[in-house]
Amino acid sequence: MPAPTNRKIQIKLRTIALMNTLRIEVRAKNPHQFSIWIQENASNLSWPDLVDSNRLYKYFKGNVSRHPDQILKMLDQIFGNIENKYWSGPEGLWTALWGDTQNLSENIKNTCKISEKDSIENAINKFFMTILVHGESSLLSSLSIYRFLSITDPYSRFSDGNGFSRAHNAYEQTLKNLETTEAKSRLTALGVFEAVRQEIIEIERARIALKPAWVTSLEFARL
Repeated sequence: MPAPTNRKIQIKLRTIALMNTLRIEVRAKNPHQFSIWIQENASNLSWPDLVDSNRLYKYFKGNVSRHPDQILKMLDQIFGNIENKYWSGPEGLWTALWGDTQNLSENIKNTCKISEKDSIENAINKFFMTILVHGESSLLSSLSIYRFLSITDPYSRFSDGNGFSRAHNAYEQTLKNLETTEAKSRLTALGVFEAVRQEIIEIERARIALKPAWVTSLEFARL
């Protein structure tokens, strides 16, 4: 089951997050200050005016309908590694939210700190055991596991067959991690917190709607 999001939303969120990531990196408080910083540091690149034209503002608002190739190439001349930042997102968030199963599997093994040769199932079991013992995990880890399970095994329960599905447990942990002070503050500063939260909720809503008879009433109620 793919993430139920359209390409325009992905482009919008990727662009907003990237622009604010760079703004914070250069310690600019707003798009205007960032534009001034860029103009000063691109003086030898023959760029068009960015300050008086407010040219960068639309990118901070995510007012783009397709991949912003031109501005990414321009910014790469100053910052470097822009394409990777754009596609992977802050701390790999976009890979976890929209990546395919191969990307998610790599994320899971890395965040759960197991060998590349070990099975993905062992990594997932280690994640749930860590939650059981310590009650916490990282946002990247829980979201990657939630997305992976929502695609590959959306309805199976734990070995006793009772309670919520494993996917729903990972979903609940993901929302919990998203609401931590650190994660919420970071994503709010990047201008994408509410949109990311809604994306995750929509994935869960799509999982439940696909086979409602296979989920518990509490899973419905918690949406």
